[in-house]
Amino acid sequence: MARVIVMDLSRHNTVMVGHDRYFVLHSDGRALLVRDHCPHRGGPLSLARRTPDGRRLSCPWHGTKVGVAAVKRSCLPMVRSGDEALVVLPDGDAPVSLARKEILANLPPDPTRDEGAECR
Repeated sequence: MARVIVMDLSRHNTVMVGHDRYFVLHSDGRALLVRDHCPHRGGPLSLARRTPDGRRLSCPWHGTKVGVAAVKRSCLPMVRSGDEALVVLPDGDAPVSLARKEILANLPPDPTRDEGAECR
């Protein structure tokens, strides 16, 4: 059975569910709770910077580009009212903790990043 938690977005932007970390990604004026995991090798997408076009995140571990649209499609269900958000967590009974961390993925795109560099 799924669990629902209440997050105060003015105080928290990171959720740990067992060993899985999620972070609040701001995109197109919306706050989305997404998995903090690069599909390439598991790097922390919360520490990624947006590419100059703003459409991709550049993983801090290997520079792999991950589309923001793809990250958005994997977000957890969340209903927001002001700074309060109701979040539906994955099934299970893993412990849940909330934290506030620096989320580089929410900063403006980095114009100094080389668009062509990508690690495979």
